[in-house]
Amino acid sequence: MKCSKCGMELSASSQSCSRCGEAVSKGFNYSNMEKELLHTVWEEETVPDFSGSSLLYRQNAFDNPKKEVMRVRDRNQMNQMNQLQYTQEDEETEEFKKQPLKLAVSLIASAAVFAGTAFFLQTLPSGYSYDQTETEYQNCLSMMVKEDYDQALKSADLLLQKESDSLEYLALKNTICEKSGDIKTQTKVLKQIIAADKDNYQAYEKLIGIYAAAENQEEIVKLADHAPNSAISAMLEEYLIETPYLELTPGLYDASQTLVITSEKGNSIYYTLDGTSPQEKGVLYTAPLSLEQDRFYSVRAVCKNESGAYGEEAAGEYQIGIDADRNSMVTAVSQPQVYPDSGTYSSQQSITIDVPIGYQAYYSWSVQTELTPENGTLYTGGITMPQGSSQLSVIVTDGNGNCSEVKQLNYTYQP
Repeated sequence: MKCSKCGMELSASSQSCSRCGEAVSKGFNYSNMEKELLHTVWEEETVPDFSGSSLLYRQNAFDNPKKEVMRVRDRNQMNQMNQLQYTQEDEETEEFKKQPLKLAVSLIASAAVFAGTAFFLQTLPSGYSYDQTETEYQNCLSMMVKEDYDQALKSADLLLQKESDSLEYLALKNTICEKSGDIKTQTKVLKQIIAADKDNYQAYEKLIGIYAAAENQEEIVKLADHAPNSAISAMLEEYLIETPYLELTPGLYDASQTLVITSEKGNSIYYTLDGTSPQEKGVLYTAPLSLEQDRFYSVRAVCKNESGAYGEEAAGEYQIGIDADRNSMVTAVSQPQVYPDSGTYSSQQSITIDVPIGYQAYYSWSVQTELTPENGTLYTGGITMPQGSSQLSVIVTDGNGNCSEVKQLNYTYQP
């Protein structure tokens, strides 16, 4: 080390020059200088809006945060180096004096840039994948703008592979399905949203709208039965179509009776007295019904709302003034009622038989043999519809050999 004034060689421990008395400058505190530079880098030149949180939904986020940080560091270093340069006339006289300072500052600045970059990388969350996620998210939005909903849906699914319970991504997928008209997928997505956020009013509102449009009263009832709070319960209540009430208890009566059918909400009521479907052949209920002597009635009734959707049915069997012997003759000529009707179905159905009080039903899938109680299968509950085309035969018997006519239905189940 040399004296800055006279150039005499000095020892490392010298406090002043023994020749000219010039005080020796103390060495740089590299640790303090590094901290100061880091403070300058992060406090004064921090990249806008970056605080360690996710940038996924920030609309003005920069494209490449790492490149931006390096650019800021490089600019800071160049500014510091430029400030240490002098004009061409003073360079020769000042170079000797400033050489140690320039070298020290250059080393410290380089260390600061390296340390700052390392700090930036260390502060990112574990498994940070901003670039990939942001690219996929932007691609999804781009595909939606282009109305390429198939590709948009694929991008949404890729995002959900990383965060399966993200309400933001699920809401995005719901919007895609809504715009593309994919009701089936949208229904599943809305159920996922409700599973992740049971109080999500908007998800319930959209799901109930889908069920109401499809007149799927069964699913509406299920939603209402599990409503998580009073607000959602009140909303669902508006879509519920009540089951009408038969005020006369089904059973055997010695004399004529009057049947009143009511609806608490004042919905329209349609009914039949012969066991046929009230949705297909129902008569509008306007006044109490007279059940006459010596008659057998199989009553079915259903409510219909202003949108034309039907609720669940109410049913009852009434035998008016008929003794046991005569009752056998009545049931012998009455075909059983079977639901659903003949037709083609894309989903597997449970077939039910309307069995009068005190009687039994038998069924068979065989078309070669005439159905009797002896060769048929006793009906005890729902019958699963087989795949493909098939014919179902059904009878009702009183157990004494008196049987109804055979009712045959043709079903085609194609999944």
